[in-house]
Amino acid sequence: MSPLSRSTQTQSGLLGLGSPIARQLLLCVVIIAAFVLMMIAGWNHYADKFASREEFLLSPRDILINKQPSWIHSNVLIETIEKNKFPEQLNLRDRELTAKIATTFSYHPWIRKVNKVVKQYPAKVLVDVEYRRPVAMVEVAYADKKGNQLRGLVPIDAEGFLLPDTDFSPAEAIQYPCILIDSKKPSADMGKKWEDPRIADAASIAVELLPYWNDLKLKRIVLTTEGGSHFELELADNTRIIWGSPPGKELPQEAMAKHKVQVILQKAAEASLSSNQAQPSLDLRTAGRGVAGTEAVRR
Repeated sequence: MSPLSRSTQTQSGLLGLGSPIARQLLLCVVIIAAFVLMMIAGWNHYADKFASREEFLLSPRDILINKQPSWIHSNVLIETIEKNKFPEQLNLRDRELTAKIATTFSYHPWIRKVNKVVKQYPAKVLVDVEYRRPVAMVEVAYADKKGNQLRGLVPIDAEGFLLPDTDFSPAEAIQYPCILIDSKKPSADMGKKWEDPRIADAASIAVELLPYWNDLKLKRIVLTTEGGSHFELELADNTRIIWGSPPGKELPQEAMAKHKVQVILQKAAEASLSSNQAQPSLDLRTAGRGVAGTEAVRR
């Protein structure tokens, strides 16, 4: 036999198909592949049954959310479920479930912020939210279906976001500070911020005065342009107190909001603001330097 024929001869080496090791490796590959296929088939068979176990299913009405504050009379949970058409059952195995719930609840006008959504086993979902708090009512003018001109009150929170007016009876609405800017109805929907930034400015004043509003016999927060644009406080007898700029936007040398409130409380304690007689005008912008003016201010 020539050297050429010997050099091209095929022999059964260690890795050849004819070797015992190769046959064992091939057998192992076949067994593993068969096992994987069986697992996939078994999972497909039992996945639906496993996913439908009660431990993973929850009715949307069983979602646990923070207790509503006393000023909210509607049911935030039920309204959110019905408006957004939740499915009859929620599956905790849905990886997007917490994000979906957080986004949906954040749209409700009474919810300022969704802090977190937590899933627990067996089926339970906890929603931690921060509710909006009403601080004032904005006086607006509008026409009814018959064209009659009417006036109404629109509730807002400290940031000027519109709140559901259906949660307030007339008796409850008048307990809040009233704001008068230009009487225009907002174009924004409930849960959105009033487009006029002056509303939020007035709301920040209401926040400072809310705890004392009724005791001080205050009636409205009014924006006036006489002597420069500024806010005034109107009492029940139509007497005006000059407040000035909204909190955080005070002009140079203007007293801060906290100090303005202290001056009003001091004057009330002296019974200088609570009688039915005309009172001396009070300019809170210069409250730190004494009372400005002595002439009664009436509108």
